[in-house]
Amino acid sequence: MKKLFLALIAVGVFGSIGHSQTPPPRFDTDFQLWNETQFIVPLTKNRDWNFVFSVVGRFGNDVRTTVDSRIGAAINKKVNKYITVSAGYLYRYSNPTFVKRRYESRYIGSVTFTFPLANRFTFAARPQVQYENRYSRPNAVVIEPRFTLKREVTLANIVIEPFVTFEPFYDTKQKLFVSYREQIGISHKFNKNITADIGYIRQDVPGDGTRPGKFNGIVTALKVTVK
Repeated sequence: MKKLFLALIAVGVFGSIGHSQTPPPRFDTDFQLWNETQFIVPLTKNRDWNFVFSVVGRFGNDVRTTVDSRIGAAINKKVNKYITVSAGYLYRYSNPTFVKRRYESRYIGSVTFTFPLANRFTFAARPQVQYENRYSRPNAVVIEPRFTLKREVTLANIVIEPFVTFEPFYDTKQKLFVSYREQIGISHKFNKNITADIGYIRQDVPGDGTRPGKFNGIVTALKVTVK
């Protein structure tokens, strides 16, 4: 497990920092590839307290340019089987216009509410607030709720969870919703330590002063619990 942990860190970090300077073909639409890898370290035997280290790489300009790289850490507390609270820090590099680079420090707090429904459906609501120190740009507080509906399904003796999510972003500095994100995909738990997601994502940016437009893409996520 230690070797797997070190290998995944290397893949995530080096994949996130590399980028191309290919000129953008357009600004109104794009195809992107997103990846997030999380390493979860339980801090207690019953795993109600956890340290989470994450590495994110997002590639746009039709998967030719790094548009977003992130590295962060958080502490999660599972209050009970329905409520989890989290607080953390994230450092972000972004290049949304494919030309001008930007950097941010984000301080994030969130609460996740999980509601079991009938027929193995589960609904989750995660209100999140983040303070964004944007350095050369005006700082802002962004409210980012996310709503998820998923259902456990067994196919050929393999348990998967198809899911859909909706996530609006409200910028308190600009006093408007700067983007909307929808995602559909499946999640599979390989064992008690490794879970992977893959899905389709779409994000609409009505106009936040950066680059109005929309994009479609593929998103993958890997969660590894380190003993």
